[in-house]
Amino acid sequence: MPASACLCLAALVEAQGQILSQEQLMDIGWRSAGVEVTDNSVRVMVNKLRRALASLEMQDAIALVAVTRSGYRLIIREESPPEPSAESVEILPPPQPPEMPVEATPSPPSATPAPRRKRLLRSAAFAVCGMLIGILIALSVKNAFVPSPQSIEFILWQGEGIPPGHIVMVQKNRISQTELIQATLHTYSEYVLERRVHYRPGKILYITTGTGKIDKYQAVIACQKPIQEQKNDCESFYFHLY
Repeated sequence: MPASACLCLAALVEAQGQILSQEQLMDIGWRSAGVEVTDNSVRVMVNKLRRALASLEMQDAIALVAVTRSGYRLIIREESPPEPSAESVEILPPPQPPEMPVEATPSPPSATPAPRRKRLLRSAAFAVCGMLIGILIALSVKNAFVPSPQSIEFILWQGEGIPPGHIVMVQKNRISQTELIQATLHTYSEYVLERRVHYRPGKILYITTGTGKIDKYQAVIACQKPIQEQKNDCESFYFHLY
């Protein structure tokens, strides 16, 4: 089972029959790990969970139900014990009073079978624990082999070579690379602004620079709005120096 399906199953169990929307499941299973998905991913995950319950022969006891225009919920079916019929009730005659008092030893209560709900919850708990162990192993492998993204902080840069009406933002740890920043702005003005007269790129320019061999590349991200906002209409331009 993938980690996303395990996380969603754990959330559905904790919800105790409450409906979780597709957006909630996407937040729990994927977006919490920085992955953006669509509604189709939720449907695929639900089908995998249903197949897993069928392979465990638990589809009659535990059902993953789709609620129209609302989401999904996990239902654990209960079977109430049958009530004794009137015919099976034995009517005993009233007891005769004893001739002399006798201390009666109380008999131990008969052991009643555990309710079906407890057994189902215990089985579901074991399944969730196994899935959570798989998630921990998957996360360990991911942290060991997949590099995590690092945040980049941009600050306002003021200097020569800024195109009229534009704002230039530079990586905070590269603010001292004045020559490379000015060269990048010159290349952008010459090959984008001057040669594409009818083109209107964004007025906020984000200059990205590197170190070592990466210095032979120049990069500009032109945005209509700040890059952290939605619908910022950003475009990337990369130039290779020969």
